[in-house]
Amino acid sequence: MKKIIEESFNNYLIHMQTMVKGYMKDEGYKRRRTQCVDFVKTFDKIEFPFDKLVTVETGVSQSYEDGMVGLLLGFATEKTNGEMFSVDIDADRAQKSEKMFSDIIPNLQYHVFQEDSVKFLQNLDATPNLVHLDSWDLSLLDPLPPALHGWNEFKAIEGKMPSGSIILIDDNYLKGTAVQWLYSDGREELIDITYPIIGKGAHVYQHVLEGNSDWELIGDQYVPGVNFKIMLQKK
Repeated sequence: MKKIIEESFNNYLIHMQTMVKGYMKDEGYKRRRTQCVDFVKTFDKIEFPFDKLVTVETGVSQSYEDGMVGLLLGFATEKTNGEMFSVDIDADRAQKSEKMFSDIIPNLQYHVFQEDSVKFLQNLDATPNLVHLDSWDLSLLDPLPPALHGWNEFKAIEGKMPSGSIILIDDNYLKGTAVQWLYSDGREELIDITYPIIGKGAHVYQHVLEGNSDWELIGDQYVPGVNFKIMLQKK
């Protein structure tokens, strides 16, 4: 499986460089690429007791501007003859994602749903072992709603996942990080993170740190100054 993840990352890089001009130089894409590298490196250090990936992504991958990290997961899932489930509350995004994955990874068993992600996870009739929670855009001006939504997603899916499974939660910052925030009208502001953690996975991160859950943090990306994906593995 470790080799499959590495090969899938190479497939992802080749595709992104082909489709996005200046992909390797753009700072925004560098952030997503670094997150993918963190995932690949972390996966190489753990035991993952499954031969087939059953993958779930909340917040579909449907725009190159967002980095299309779901493609990495899709390439890996296809190589194991697994299944990938993706959900988005926006119908247009769901349709775009279905077409993109069909064109890029035609042999992938890819199932797209237009629905509230929490309800979808609660009713999911599958046993996922790799989950990417990325369905509510983070705003540093109002970070509580995406954090609560991330917590509700986590609670909806964690009980369905077997031991050894992995959850990724996107867009998180630790205390001591300064973020250059761009407003929709073009204004910019440097925002200092003063809470222990802000992000989609803030509540989940602190819950796991308390040590009273079935999950443990994996990876070494938890440092100030970067936007990171929380990575969890079920004990």
